[in-house]
Amino acid sequence: MITVKEKGTKTIGLLTHEKIVSEIKESVKSAHACFFITFSRLPAFPLNVLRNGLRSANSRILVTKNSLFHRALSESGWQDADTFLVSETGIVFVFDYDVVKTCKVLTEFAQENEFLQLKGGVIKDKKITPKEIAALAKLPSKDILRAMAVSAIASPLTGFVTTLNQIILKFLWTVEEVKKVKEKK
Repeated sequence: MITVKEKGTKTIGLLTHEKIVSEIKESVKSAHACFFITFSRLPAFPLNVLRNGLRSANSRILVTKNSLFHRALSESGWQDADTFLVSETGIVFVFDYDVVKTCKVLTEFAQENEFLQLKGGVIKDKKITPKEIAALAKLPSKDILRAMAVSAIASPLTGFVTTLNQIILKFLWTVEEVKKVKEKK
């Protein structure tokens, strides 16, 4: 049994292994992605800094025994979770569609703290490696990608409108020149 405390000073109560397993299973069902990390010899304060960073990215880290992770993940239908469950393991559950934010938080934190290492993850039933997580972290944010998409769509339209405008302007210039020539006669 594990005693759990909330942000206040009151003890919520004792969580049994079954409750922890059910919490993991619920998180797996509602998460869009899961990343596995190891945090050997990572002090408590930096871990809390990581938790706060993940909270801003609509993600959450859960740390418990590997046996409970294994049980919950196998009951959820994940058969390949054993490759990630070596040494101390934490699972970061991403509850937002913008997985890149969480990747950025994790890779920046791992670069600053040598004790945190990325093991890999799962995004929509596809396993990814730590290198792929780092590659995702290098992507621009969702807002920048949207702006790039709008720019890519608007660019040809702007060119087309400019071309049409030039045709009209050339016609008007020609009419003006013809008018000037006829006025001189």
